[in-house]
Amino acid sequence: MKKFSSMVAAIALVSSIVYAKEVKIGVVLPMTGPIAAFGQTSKEGLDIAYAQNHKLSNGDTVKLVLVDDEGDKVKAATAVKKLINDDKVSVILGEVASSNSMAMAPIAEKAKTPMITHASTNPRVTKGKKYVTRACFIDPFQGAVMAKYALDNGLKKAVVVTDAKQDYSVGLSKAFKKAYTAGGGKILKTILINSGDKDFNAQVAAIKAANPDIVAFTGYYNEGALLVKQARAMGVKAPFIGADGVGFPELIKIAGKAAEGFMYTDHFNEAAAKSPEAKAYVEAYHKKFNKPANSMGALAADAYGMILNAMNSCIKEGKASDDKECINDKLRHTKDYKGITGVITIDKDGNAVKSAVVNAVKDGKFVYKTTVNP
Repeated sequence: MKKFSSMVAAIALVSSIVYAKEVKIGVVLPMTGPIAAFGQTSKEGLDIAYAQNHKLSNGDTVKLVLVDDEGDKVKAATAVKKLINDDKVSVILGEVASSNSMAMAPIAEKAKTPMITHASTNPRVTKGKKYVTRACFIDPFQGAVMAKYALDNGLKKAVVVTDAKQDYSVGLSKAFKKAYTAGGGKILKTILINSGDKDFNAQVAAIKAANPDIVAFTGYYNEGALLVKQARAMGVKAPFIGADGVGFPELIKIAGKAAEGFMYTDHFNEAAAKSPEAKAYVEAYHKKFNKPANSMGALAADAYGMILNAMNSCIKEGKASDDKECINDKLRHTKDYKGITGVITIDKDGNAVKSAVVNAVKDGKFVYKTTVNP
């Protein structure tokens, strides 16, 4: 009987090896272009997560198929078409920028291919979609955290700087204004910039004339760094607060000492990483890259982990690991997933309900200040 049991086990093992297949995850990131830091740090997080686990419970192997969209929405849409039609991926991970994710989402939706963005925070990314999910919180929450932190610190008069070319910035500005005014704050002025601008003398002059208690900047790190540098050079002393789009080393590299005190909301700070999952990730990240773990990488790792969790759940129910409908259903019904950036639950609209952190630049480094729960 023992011999027979051993034979059955051996046959099962051989069968799993013979029938195990490769399951493809398409990844769309801006590896080059104006927001390349987003893509590069996301890829670092994926590298860690993939090294930790790329085998499914039935023996299937996961393969990542990466396409660089250069931070361009047209190329992002083309990338999704290629991944679905040519590479035959089962799920899409990406993009970072909300504008690019919004260009991708209708294509994934039409093809009934699940898509999870790890970092696009504009509510319109998932609005009305059945196949699009996100691993990050949305701008109404992030904007409210920005507003609350400013008001809690007695900063009751704000100038808002919005990047008119970025859906992310437009949506975040709207969320900040709503929460800020509801909390008793006053918006003195809204100033528009455009991605790629380098000369902000006119905008800085307007900020200086308004004399705000705080400047709420809702764009990305390149423009944020140049703006705060020029503002300090022209004598603007008001503190700056931004969001997850500015929390990159480039902010400090470009702005130098002018970046000191720049506050921003974010998804993760390793100083607040208390769970076993977060600690293991941070340790692996330090070992491989020899630098602090960042939020974009941690978010990408969480999105990847959620995909694997969904695939394994499908396998447990006797379905194929690459069953798109099943993967999508499991992603959309994620509950209390213990991620690196916190505990994640997906609501009925495909959005992640989770905590946020507030960081600030101090002595040329990003330091953790506090955590705000939803």
